[in-house]
Amino acid sequence: MTSFSQTIKLLLAGVLFMVLGSSMMAQDQVVGRITEATVEGPTPLPGATVYWVNTATGTTTDQDGFFTLKTVKLTNRLVISYVGFESDTLVIESPEVFLNIEMRPEQREGEVTVEGRAPGTTFGHAEAINTIKMSERELFKAACCNLSESFETNPSVDVSFTDAVSGTKQIRMLGLAGPNVMISQENMPGIRGLAANFGLTFLPGPWIQGIQVTKGAGSVANGYESIAGHINVELKKPQESEKIYLNGFLNPQGRSELNFNFTEVINNEWAMTTLSHANVSPFKFDVNNDDFLDLPVGYQLNLLNRWVYMDDAGWIGQFGFQVMKDDRRGGVLDFDPEIDRGGTDAYGLGIDTERVSFFAKLGYVFPRQEYKTFGIQVSGTDHRHRSYFGIRNYDGVQQSAYTNLIYQSIIGDTRHKFRTGLSFQYDFYDEQLMMEGGQDFDFLRAEYVPGAFFEYTYDHLEGFTVVAGLRADQHNLFGTLVTPRLHTRLALGSNTTLRTTAGRGYRVANIISENTAILATSRAISFQGLQSVHGYGYNPESAWNFGANLVQDFRLFYRYGTINLDYYHTRFDNRVVLDLDHNTQEALFYGLDGQSFSNTAQVEMIYEAGRRFEVRLAYRYLDVRTDFTTGLLENPLIPRHRSFINLDYETNNGWHFDLTTQWIGQQRLPDTSGNPEAFQRADYTPSYLLVNAQVRKQLGKGWEVYVGGENLNNFRQDDPIIAPDDPFGAYFDTSMVWAPILGRMYYAGFRYKVF
Repeated sequence: MTSFSQTIKLLLAGVLFMVLGSSMMAQDQVVGRITEATVEGPTPLPGATVYWVNTATGTTTDQDGFFTLKTVKLTNRLVISYVGFESDTLVIESPEVFLNIEMRPEQREGEVTVEGRAPGTTFGHAEAINTIKMSERELFKAACCNLSESFETNPSVDVSFTDAVSGTKQIRMLGLAGPNVMISQENMPGIRGLAANFGLTFLPGPWIQGIQVTKGAGSVANGYESIAGHINVELKKPQESEKIYLNGFLNPQGRSELNFNFTEVINNEWAMTTLSHANVSPFKFDVNNDDFLDLPVGYQLNLLNRWVYMDDAGWIGQFGFQVMKDDRRGGVLDFDPEIDRGGTDAYGLGIDTERVSFFAKLGYVFPRQEYKTFGIQVSGTDHRHRSYFGIRNYDGVQQSAYTNLIYQSIIGDTRHKFRTGLSFQYDFYDEQLMMEGGQDFDFLRAEYVPGAFFEYTYDHLEGFTVVAGLRADQHNLFGTLVTPRLHTRLALGSNTTLRTTAGRGYRVANIISENTAILATSRAISFQGLQSVHGYGYNPESAWNFGANLVQDFRLFYRYGTINLDYYHTRFDNRVVLDLDHNTQEALFYGLDGQSFSNTAQVEMIYEAGRRFEVRLAYRYLDVRTDFTTGLLENPLIPRHRSFINLDYETNNGWHFDLTTQWIGQQRLPDTSGNPEAFQRADYTPSYLLVNAQVRKQLGKGWEVYVGGENLNNFRQDDPIIAPDDPFGAYFDTSMVWAPILGRMYYAGFRYKVF
């Protein structure tokens, strides 16, 4: 039994680690405790060895089982070993999470397990910018076949279909559409421009190592385009990936996917990873019997190759490329593109995308001055999109190039840090929109945007942090764009952190590619309230974002939990408004004349309700309004209320159970009172419930199988298309999708890993 003095010592040690944890973790250290499970409770294992795989960097635990270990650049795989116990390896996704690692002796039925369970989603205390970190563990809770499906277990990001025929998914954050969210790939431009909607399917889930979600204004070092938030996707890296990773997926509708990742460490300096993906949806199906395919048929082929270089002199570099082709066909069941395309005998749609991109990074860390670094990022993209919706055609080409030079150092001591740099963004767009009746549009523009930024950080780890940034960009078409941003962090105690944020963002809206749902309607497209002779005739969208966030760790019944509260207000100075209420047969674009704002309040709790049993609860309130021609109205198809429950349980013999339940409140629908009665819809949708579940089983020797179901309660929107029997008539509309149209869906898959 543990003596009273030992108990007090352990409590004091625990308090010390809680108080100093954020400080140590901010210095890139892993902190944890190694114990053995006994009938009396966890017993510390002093002298256990902890080291990073394939390195000489390691440590041992103290007499109470605690350890601290500095992170390394080469790997995130931590080896734990102890005499009488079998060594095992942990993947450290979030170094700032305190690790409770439990070992079992070999003699217990010949089985040894090492447990270092951290939540799949974490809210850190150390950073000034409010960032939610999603690890690979979180992505495994769902099928997660691509980036758009990675957020199905995240209450901060909404995922929905843009329309009832194309199968395109969109995300929303703070009640604002996905293009208002900067989506970067390892802090370089990712899904943007013409790919803002369709591009969410261009990053397969098995390629993703982790996702960082920042609400509101982010860092000025990443550019000026963040308005609602910033999503940064980290792909699997050669120095941290499995040697072989194989993933397969299949559902009864015939959608099948196969991913194969291969990593090779060439020598002490070079490593390479190849990520490959293929999917196919060959079968036509129509669950709601409206004669339209519920999802298009087609395929995607996707390949990414990357190389990483590291040496002992402080140089770090990487480069790679990605090629992708995605081809989709939909419409009525008997549509044959070879016969029917371009005519009015049968309605069909096709979306064909080809994309090639490259990226490169080079960085240098000054020896014996690790606070001083400089780096350069370079990337380029050629994106080609061809599509048709009935007799409407929309084609677009985007060619982009980006470079960013960053220098980071200190002023006096490490409490005062700064980073500064120069950037350049080039975008060329060539779009053609061909409508019925000879209504054709050509949109051609080239953007050159050099910019500079400076960001100062004062970091008093135990108390207060402030990050103040300013950037200026000179847009060749729209003049100077000045972007100020301010973030603060105040530690109100060892377990309580308060953050505030304020900042501005800009973006040039690509109004057709971001609203392709209107192409799958009979609405005419009109442009009013023009503001510029450039682009589509409108100035860049600009908005201010203000927010506050409170993170509170707690302990209840001897188990740990975290409560995350936040509130954000976004107010637009200018935006391009799409008005679907003005006229039921028209999609009207115009520059904002009046107000457009979003208020978001969310409370979220993660609690370890039992051993290996995590409960996650959330509620979010949205108030999103815009001055339309008919007055200040709620933006359509945005639920004001949303509740979320996720239950995550794992057994000690490899079974893993996940259950996610969401309640989605009412949503305002665009006004259809001008339609004949048969083609009218209610002003508001009903609220509804969604239930998803998944079961995984680790089979040993690297194998894992999973089965799951989405929308298990089988809720469906039965009439997602207005006038489906007359798709070339005046009232055809597929854009009013507010709930699932597929009904219950099951899936199964497997994963195989070799380290």
